Amino acid sequence: MNFIIQFVVGIVLSLASSLFQQATAQKQQKATGTRGSAQVGGKVPQYFLMGTVGEPGKFEYGNSWGEANGVPNAYSVDVYSFGDLAINDMVGLFVNATRVPLTTAGAVEQGNPVTLKDDGGQRRLWWKFLNGSQIGSDAYLTSKFGADPDRPWTGDMVGRGLPLLITTSLWDEKLWTGFPSFVGEFQGIKLYDITKDSTAGGSGPQRWENPSTWAFSDNNAVMIYNIERGIYYNPPKPDGSPATTLGKKIWGGSSTAAQLPYAVWAAAINACNENVSLVSGGTEKRFRAGRKINLNERPADVIRELLVGANARYCPAADGTKYILVGVPTVADFAFSDADVLATERLGAIPFPNLDDIINGATATYREPTQAWEDKETAPYIRADLEAEDDGRPQPDGFAFDTTFSGTQAQRLLKAIVEESRRFKTHVAALPPEFGQYRPLMVGAWTSERFGYVNKLFLITVRTRDIWGNVVFGLHEIDPADHNWNPTTDQRPLSFAPVVTNRPAPQAVVGFSVAPAIGNDSQGRPRRPGYDAFWSSTSVAVDVDFVRISHRLKGETTNRWVGLIPRPELLTGSARVLDSLLQGEVFEVQIQYVTNSGRRTLASGWLEVIIPDVKLNALDVELDDLANEIGDKVAELEDWARHNTRETIEEKRKAILLNVQGAVGDFNDRQIIRRETSSETANNRALFREEILTATGPNSAIVARIEELRAEVFDPVSGLPATTEIVNLLSAEVHHPTTGLEAIGNSILSLTSSVAGQSAEGLFRIFTAATPEGASARVALSVAASGGAAPNSAAMYLDAMTDGKSRILMVADQIGFTNGTSLENPFVFEGGVLTMRATRVQTITAGVLQSPDGKMVINLNAKRIAITT
Repeated sequence: MNFIIQFVVGIVLSLASSLFQQATAQKQQKATGTRGSAQVGGKVPQYFLMGTVGEPGKFEYGNSWGEANGVPNAYSVDVYSFGDLAINDMVGLFVNATRVPLTTAGAVEQGNPVTLKDDGGQRRLWWKFLNGSQIGSDAYLTSKFGADPDRPWTGDMVGRGLPLLITTSLWDEKLWTGFPSFVGEFQGIKLYDITKDSTAGGSGPQRWENPSTWAFSDNNAVMIYNIERGIYYNPPKPDGSPATTLGKKIWGGSSTAAQLPYAVWAAAINACNENVSLVSGGTEKRFRAGRKINLNERPADVIRELLVGANARYCPAADGTKYILVGVPTVADFAFSDADVLATERLGAIPFPNLDDIINGATATYREPTQAWEDKETAPYIRADLEAEDDGRPQPDGFAFDTTFSGTQAQRLLKAIVEESRRFKTHVAALPPEFGQYRPLMVGAWTSERFGYVNKLFLITVRTRDIWGNVVFGLHEIDPADHNWNPTTDQRPLSFAPVVTNRPAPQAVVGFSVAPAIGNDSQGRPRRPGYDAFWSSTSVAVDVDFVRISHRLKGETTNRWVGLIPRPELLTGSARVLDSLLQGEVFEVQIQYVTNSGRRTLASGWLEVIIPDVKLNALDVELDDLANEIGDKVAELEDWARHNTRETIEEKRKAILLNVQGAVGDFNDRQIIRRETSSETANNRALFREEILTATGPNSAIVARIEELRAEVFDPVSGLPATTEIVNLLSAEVHHPTTGLEAIGNSILSLTSSVAGQSAEGLFRIFTAATPEGASARVALSVAASGGAAPNSAAMYLDAMTDGKSRILMVADQIGFTNGTSLENPFVFEGGVLTMRATRVQTITAGVLQSPDGKMVINLNAKRIAITT
């Protein structure tokens, strides 16, 4: 028996029988926790996610598509995987270490939109998540990249069993400083919870042999139970529904339900599920966990971490049964006294630890979800009274709670570890055979006069028997108070900087003001109304390329003018604006800085300014230049009205003719309708012809209709013909040359009559054209007669263009007006000079009145009359 006692003493000393010893036990070297970036390459070991866990995943695929604001390949697509087993769901997402809200509202082809802090309401990021149970390739990826010659995403790229996150980010130089990084927050694989199985002693629909009944859990004890029984993989059925059989075991143990007694494991599961009050109000589960588990890890190492994260102990028995205890019981399973301890066997001697081997405080790291699942330190647990007991020596230790993701849970773990580590009393005692019914992780209450114990609680850490049936226990002192938690006195605040993307604050305009101004010419004469805008020159000295100035008429919401003041002019701190203003009106002015780096800036408020009343005068109209310009314009319009009209008609005729011959190569589809009738007697002819063409091609569409009427009779005396011809053309066409879309419309009505050297012409034409650079419209109404002493013509031309100009030009020797009974010709050309004939004027507003010979001048502005003889 003495040998057995000493043997048990050795075991007790070597076992991690206390929470402190368990937390500091050596384990296999490995990497756990959350990395800041995704892994790349084929050497990443297979793994799966269990519990609640944050993970950046493994980069699987990247490509780009589309165009935005002239930028090609503006949509960047990335695909990340998160393990090799299907999981429950993704419940959170961090973009560049900042949590973003998840929503499925407003989903588009590329996924669900993400609202980013600085996107200005314009979506720049979308996400899609597949939990690993997918049975087909993603339609978005195959539609965009299925035919990619270099990196196709084909229909057989399903990712069975792979949880996939698909992100699409739209290029934005102000929003993205680089490619965005992602960390997902996940609910791991579904687990079997024995307390929810009515056939195993619990209450609920779950069944071990049917994984489709399982549910997500981050309960430490549930996770350990599943590891003990094994982790299995069975892909979904062909219809996408979950498998109803276990499938193949890929990791973990092979324990049976009988080896994991329901009462023991249900008690541990329920203990983890207890609600704990928080200082801020509300509650949290006592113990929760999450972990990325590599398939090349030892299950025992993972179990040890989950035990540490739940103040739990675990003990396998010789018969294969496995026991677990979360915390410690508040009541004993049995009691014994000195009278029960075999007097024939001496108690094993367990020495108190050295001072260097004990702790009186502790710190710990854990995974903090609000910090993108990075390792953070919880508030330290320091006991000044314990330091005093240790000769005033602070002896803290540090722990890593790799499966814990709650700072307050980490504090509860620390408190129990530190306080229980001060329970130094450890014994090895021999008891009669009747105590053999008690096993490790049960609690005995010991009353001992020898040691001064009164129902003192001891945890059985080791049990063995001698050949006579006597039981030898390894006992470790415990106190349920070590696990008590009072949030008011025990909880400490958590302090860490928020994880945000810090960008420079938008630059505001400084020193902005406006004032009325007048633009003078080189001789100092007032010519244009305007305003001056002012700003601080020092505020634009660095990184500001332009000052944008906008103005609008008060009461309007649309800008009438926007301009940029470049460097170095902007460094003067002011600018004068004389464009698009109305004299005497109130305008509103706003400015904003435009930076070289793309930094955000804020527009100023709108300031009011009254525009000075500066009207046009004689200096603003150069009559000689205007006359020359009008003359050139009339020549241009006459050429367009006559020659271009004939060219246009012939062009459309040619298009129809070539179409018939199959020579129009720009159009893939061409249709034509023809009607024609004619009559001929001797040399006299009458003809009607109508031709309609429609044609379309890759970059063009045209429809044209030509009607032609012609009558011709020959003079029997002179033998010369007399003819009248009428041509009516309607055409509409749109083309896409290399410079952009071009839309053109033509309506032409042309009449010509001629007899023996006398001819008369009439023309009415409307022309419209629009391109990305501008638009124009033109109307011509003209008549001409020739054959007399001199040809005569009259015309009216209307011109409108998007460059801000419009004209009405009239060509005539006389311009008359009538009310139906009386006729007046107030304007006539005499000797090439437009002359106003007798007219009646009620009021004349003028600056200077001058006689034709210039010898008498009445200057109304100067109130002076000058007569030169």
